[in-house]
Amino acid sequence: MVDAMIAIVFLFLANFLIAWARQRKKGWLRFFLSAAAFLMLLPAFLFGLRALL
Repeated sequence: MVDAMIAIVFLFLANFLIAWARQRKKGWLRFFLSAAAFLMLLPAFLFGLRALL
């Protein structure tokens, strides 16, 4: 149960970071936000997989 909630929080934060990055113009902050969101997907996937098993 806790693993599923952690996965949901990671996915929510990644979605928020992507939405925030899309509002930015070109620059290093947009790249940083997109990279951080992309890196949050791996732990979200692993926690989701762990919650299913």
